[in-house]
Amino acid sequence: MTVIAARPGGRPTARRATTRKALPRAGQVLALTDASAAILVVLGATVVVDAVARVAPAFLFVPMWLAAVAATGDYRLPGHPGARCRRLAVAALVLPTGTLLVADAVGYPLSAGTVTAVCVMTAGLGGLARGAVAVITRRGVHLRGVTHRVVVAARADTLPLLLARLGESRSHRFEVVGACVSADAADAADPLPPAGVPVVRGLAACAPTARVIGADAVILAPDPATSAADLQRLCWSLEEAGVAIFVWTGLLSSPVGRTRLDVGEQLPLLHLGAPRRLGPSHCVKHALDRTVAALALLGLAPLLLALAIAVRLDSPGPAFFRQTRVGRNDVPFTMWKLRTMSSGLAGGATSTDLVDLNEASGPLFKIRRDPRVTRVGRWLRRTSLDELPQLINVVLGQMSLVGPRPALPCEVEAYQPDVRHRLVVRPGITGLWQVSGRSDLSWEETVRLDQQYVDNWSLLLDVRILVRTARAVLSGRGAY
Repeated sequence: MTVIAARPGGRPTARRATTRKALPRAGQVLALTDASAAILVVLGATVVVDAVARVAPAFLFVPMWLAAVAATGDYRLPGHPGARCRRLAVAALVLPTGTLLVADAVGYPLSAGTVTAVCVMTAGLGGLARGAVAVITRRGVHLRGVTHRVVVAARADTLPLLLARLGESRSHRFEVVGACVSADAADAADPLPPAGVPVVRGLAACAPTARVIGADAVILAPDPATSAADLQRLCWSLEEAGVAIFVWTGLLSSPVGRTRLDVGEQLPLLHLGAPRRLGPSHCVKHALDRTVAALALLGLAPLLLALAIAVRLDSPGPAFFRQTRVGRNDVPFTMWKLRTMSSGLAGGATSTDLVDLNEASGPLFKIRRDPRVTRVGRWLRRTSLDELPQLINVVLGQMSLVGPRPALPCEVEAYQPDVRHRLVVRPGITGLWQVSGRSDLSWEETVRLDQQYVDNWSLLLDVRILVRTARAVLSGRGAY
């Protein structure tokens, strides 16, 4: 790629951009898949209702479905698969009325049930197509409207952090093709951009640079030193160039459902609402946890008894293992599990001759083939059945069905201040850490997932984690 240098006037001297083939738009791909899905569903429906002779009028549903989805903005707006599927759901809910009116106008007999089924099935196939598009874009296939070629505009000291955050993103929505740093004296040192990424100085050079290198978006990082007038001029120039504008908030996470734009008094602000864990819905969670855990204990009592007998027969010692853990707001409690180690070796202290075998990072201690684990214990860990007695802790109000990993006191003593944020809610039997890899995760990734759960908690998130837990337990990945 040509390295672009800025003249004193702020315009780049280079006029040659990297040649890149025209990319198909994501909206066009989705429209084509939606049309194919609608045709398949219509053909199937005409066969089922024995209306093959009148299949031609039935195909009026295809343009109507495309128009309904287009009205939701799905063909022009970006979004993750969940957001796109919600748009399909809206179309599937609204379209049946219009379809029945058109069918009545052309004299085509249709029942409301048939129309609803056709819309739901078409939306289902469309949702599968959107999931497939998301998968192929994560694997490096670029589509316009999904992957943006962006120029990042920031201070020299902020640029590396923003580039790192973009590099950590799993959505692959942005491909950095250029960088623009402010030209004030405080930014005299040249930043270190990724290999092959041109850097220019001065906000005035941002829009011309985006045009030269073929960028379709710019990400602006907050800079208090930049005047509002300069930012307004930059936005005007980007708008005239047809370049999309994104503003980075600087937040480390994206609280789901808690952010909104507050534009009162001509002062654009991003309002971050209070987390749901501070509202009444968290009291509902606590009541549901204890009720469900009590019912589960009653139903699983025979299984727990059989497992306890198996543990006793496999190795000498008690069937249950009790250990002090740290709960909500640093309150210690006794956690129950089925014993999986030889008696006398299952305590919290780690043998000095095993320290060098530790495979975990941070304050955790994990060994994939721990010699202290018994035969039955290894099977219990793989199936996660050793966690079932923790239902007792849930009934007692010390734990939740879903929450961060319960921590040992020695681990909490080594926590940095930010890590302690995971202790503001009750620990859980399962959580994001378990459905995302369990013991295969690094300490940093475990902390990030726990903090993400604390900040974004909702009852729906708990339901999703419980559903994913069943799949994680069946696969056994990361359990040892």
